[in-house]
Amino acid sequence: MEGLMPSRYSSFLIKLLITTSLISAVPLLCLGVYAFFQSTSTVQAKVNEANVFILQQSQSRVEQILKVIDQVSGRFAETPFVINSVAKRMEIEDFQDIDLLVKGLLGVQTYELGVKSAELHSLQNGWYIKDGGFYFGTDTAKASNALAYVYTSRWLPDQDASFAGIKLVKTIPPLAAEPKGYLFVRMSNTELSKLLTGGFSTRETMVLDDKMNIIIHSDPARIGQSVLAEPWAKELQQSGHTQGYVNSTLSGQPYSVIYNQSRYNNWTYVSVIPLEEARKESAAIGWATLTACIVLLLFAALLSYWASKRMYFPVRSLMEFTMRHSKPQSGGSAVKDELQWIGTQVASLHQSKEQLEGQMKIQAGQLVDYFMLKLFQGELYRGEMEEKAERFQLPVWKNYAVLVLQIDTLDHTRYRSSEQDLLLFAINNMAAELIGMPQRIHAMPIGNYQVILVGSDTDNHMELLSEWSALAMSVQSAVDEYLGLKVSIGISRPYDQLFATSVAFLEAKEALQYRIRLGEKAILHLDDLKPKQASSHYYPHHLVSELTQAIALLDKDKAEELLHQFIQDVLRVETDSNVYRMSFAMLLTDLIRVLYDMGDTGELSFPDQRNAYEHMFRLKTPQEIEVWFKAQMIHPMMELTRKRHESSGKSISRSVMDLILAHYDSELTLELCALRLNYSTHYIRRMFRKEAGMSFSEYLAGYRHDMAKSWLSSTEMKITDIAERLQYTNAQNFIRQFRKLEGMTPGQYREQRRDAIG
Repeated sequence: MEGLMPSRYSSFLIKLLITTSLISAVPLLCLGVYAFFQSTSTVQAKVNEANVFILQQSQSRVEQILKVIDQVSGRFAETPFVINSVAKRMEIEDFQDIDLLVKGLLGVQTYELGVKSAELHSLQNGWYIKDGGFYFGTDTAKASNALAYVYTSRWLPDQDASFAGIKLVKTIPPLAAEPKGYLFVRMSNTELSKLLTGGFSTRETMVLDDKMNIIIHSDPARIGQSVLAEPWAKELQQSGHTQGYVNSTLSGQPYSVIYNQSRYNNWTYVSVIPLEEARKESAAIGWATLTACIVLLLFAALLSYWASKRMYFPVRSLMEFTMRHSKPQSGGSAVKDELQWIGTQVASLHQSKEQLEGQMKIQAGQLVDYFMLKLFQGELYRGEMEEKAERFQLPVWKNYAVLVLQIDTLDHTRYRSSEQDLLLFAINNMAAELIGMPQRIHAMPIGNYQVILVGSDTDNHMELLSEWSALAMSVQSAVDEYLGLKVSIGISRPYDQLFATSVAFLEAKEALQYRIRLGEKAILHLDDLKPKQASSHYYPHHLVSELTQAIALLDKDKAEELLHQFIQDVLRVETDSNVYRMSFAMLLTDLIRVLYDMGDTGELSFPDQRNAYEHMFRLKTPQEIEVWFKAQMIHPMMELTRKRHESSGKSISRSVMDLILAHYDSELTLELCALRLNYSTHYIRRMFRKEAGMSFSEYLAGYRHDMAKSWLSSTEMKITDIAERLQYTNAQNFIRQFRKLEGMTPGQYREQRRDAIG
């Protein structure tokens, strides 16, 4: 067995653990990776959307300020006073008008809005007001530069090197072909940058004009520069959208470029954001995803271990069971895992099963003969008979009959009396050949008779008699022709229930008794010799016998079933009501006789037996009769039987022990003891355990073990002979059992005893 045993008992468990772990881990890892990338992309999109919203808010703040300044400046520049003042030449005497213009400009120059300066210039009359002062003269270069773009853009980047910001130019009067003057409003880049960078951290924010030049930037040095050289500028021009975001690389670092084009002045607001900010969120999500995956993997590993152990437990139990009960073998290849080991044992078991089936097929005929012998002799309960008839696949017919053949005489023949068994065997073979199956249900010799059970589906009584007479004549003629013997055959009455075969067997033997009157070589029908009366009395003796046996075996359910069957069978025969009462009175008499045979001293007997009969005769329905017999006879008789058994329990266990002492070296079983002591197996098992404190098998094994030690100590018997005499299947089983009880082998025990004696 060691050669075939797996080298590692847990190899299948390890495979199972690896498989379940992979099954659980791979989906989790895939899900984690998918969740990480999905959440990362989602976070990136959400961050970009949030940045677009922030840029829109910044744009809204900037444009709101610009629109307010534009409106305030426009209202000032469009007043008739300003228009008329620009059109005339101012002198010192006009100081009141100049003062009003200065105050108006101070109203335009609102520091809360971020306006740094406001200037009013008169082109025709050569004066201007700046920083609260009135000056004569005109900055012609500045004026021409300012008015060059007034129709293309109202807000322009300031080209003055001393000032970084944007400027608003308003012609006076508005939209004039030849303006008389202009209003010039400046706003610093610092104030605008504050509006743009609100809500941003490490980001570069700028405003571009329609030519991709920087108008506003947090770095004044970048104002006026073109961004066309930037890698994202081309994508921005080709996007075709007024707002959105694109991903790009700047100086080797990934950036997200957020843009939004304004309808107010066709400027483009741009924010260049490094992706590290979004990746910080992604990293947090990644760590959270990794932690969740680790926790889930640990849980899956624990669950896989638990499930694998649960799944492995029956495999392990089955392997250990096969190892305990497998026979020792030598050689053979090593087994890879438990399943292969179990497979080899199952294959061995299947081979043993086939061998056993082959032996059973050989013995099947003997089992059928034994069953039919008990059926003919009426030794079967009805339920047992039906179950075994179905197991042996006996054919079912509408009517049955029993044919009993007997040799008339062996005088004046070539045979001796000692050869009668051989002659019956030859006659049995002839009957089996002449009456084919399934009409011949079974044929077998019983005592001095050859018995044949036949069936037929014919309903007509006369046709049945003719059919069975023809079968009997064919057998009778063949025996006379081949063996030279004269035989007579008795035929029972037809019957429709197989359990009545024992009664039919008695009827067929009874028919043979009429040979005294009819002579040799007769075929005898009981119906012809002893016809039924019109009002016959039917009393099922076999049921009464089974009923008393069930009472003796304390089988309450079986006894009640047989009582019910008895009543139904008696009432099934149509006859006079007095005949029914006679049958029940006979049953009562038989039960009272059994009661006296049990040794009843008056415990259950009625004071006046006539009262019992009178009471029974007053019963009107089958139900009342059944209840009365149960309550007054069957149950009390079983209680008395139980008490008798309990009082004799000690003697029963002693008797069983005596049988063990006498027959320990034979195939002794509890069933054989029950048969010899005439008790049920269940009752002897219960009483022996109660009295001896152990089971029958334990006591028998212990006694055999004591005998083995005695023989090992005092005799030179071989161990194989001891094992064989003590009914072990082989010496290895005896050695294994002896080592289990004594902690050493029989040979070691013998040597130890010899050393102790010496």
